[in-house]
Amino acid sequence: MLNSFLLWSFAGFIFAVHAEVFFKEEFSDDSWTDRWITSKHKEDYGKFELSHGKFFGDKVRDQGLKTGQDARFYAISAKFPKKFSNKGKPVVIQFTIKHEQNIDCGGGYLK
Repeated sequence: MLNSFLLWSFAGFIFAVHAEVFFKEEFSDDSWTDRWITSKHKEDYGKFELSHGKFFGDKVRDQGLKTGQDARFYAISAKFPKKFSNKGKPVVIQFTIKHEQNIDCGGGYLK
């Protein structure tokens, strides 16, 4: 039983190692503004800024986009560097969010 578990775990690890990454953003410097487009759909959308936040382990590695204004909607997008198809294959979209302020009525989500 243990051998079977180890075999499947190893197979899963090998699959993950060979997975292709289609999009990765680390926000390591101000060049993110060249890759990301803020929406102009509504004039009252909040502005994004680059920040490591109040609490961080590494000042550079932990940088990301910060929503600086309370009670605002935010909209931003970026193109994939190249075309891809996930036809017949699963696609995994992963992102990290850190809420530093209290959220009374709202949330963080990806559309």
